[in-house]
Amino acid sequence: MWYRQPHLLFASLLLGMVAVFGGFWLTLRPGQAEESGPILQYPPEPPAPTIGPNPTVPAGLATGPLFVADFTTTDSLAAWQSIALDFVLPEDHPNWVIDNGRLRQDFAGELRNSSLAQVALLAATPVVGDGMVRVSFYDEFNGVAGIIARYQGEVSYEASYYRVRLLKQEYEATPKYVLEKVVNGVTTPLAAVDGPGFAPRQWHVIELELRGGTLQVRLDGKLLMETTDGQPLPAGQVGVYTRAIGGMLFDDVIITP
Repeated sequence: MWYRQPHLLFASLLLGMVAVFGGFWLTLRPGQAEESGPILQYPPEPPAPTIGPNPTVPAGLATGPLFVADFTTTDSLAAWQSIALDFVLPEDHPNWVIDNGRLRQDFAGELRNSSLAQVALLAATPVVGDGMVRVSFYDEFNGVAGIIARYQGEVSYEASYYRVRLLKQEYEATPKYVLEKVVNGVTTPLAAVDGPGFAPRQWHVIELELRGGTLQVRLDGKLLMETTDGQPLPAGQVGVYTRAIGGMLFDDVIITP
């Protein structure tokens, strides 16, 4: 009969919709999704490289030094003074910690923010005029390392000192090796070498020798720079230098006459 045809048409449409949604539901079943696997899979992160042993200290330096710091105990920082060589707010003061018997630059402030501020950790004593400063350093991800010597001044960003500043290979900035004189906060380059820069994630040894106005810098036992300052700075504090980016280790600070 003609009046039953609409019911048959409606029933056909309903069955068709059930079939379509039923097929769609089957494609989304948990078992089916698990069999197909994840759409995107990231490779596992490689483990951080293991930090190797410190460089061996030559026997001649182990006898009769003026100062030795190997940071073996957590109270080793009591003999050091943390400063920012650039102007920073008090809440951005640089952090230093002892980590597994080594000195680590630990960013800046309570929140441990990364900062480009130039920072140093100075030994409270001795005051050094002539002598040699030897430091081992290991760069995890910082890229800047060095030595401060003959530091004097009440306000850090207006102080006077010598600074050895080394950059890692990956940095585009040149020169990679610089010996600078800072007087009342004003920097003057004394010597520079446009070398390849130091390799990160391995230990290096930097030495600064001061004899009157003659200054020599060695990296891993090789003479890197030598210059003479006609108006040498007087005796002052000695320390290590980097930026408050974190990721820089220092160890075995030795000062000899």
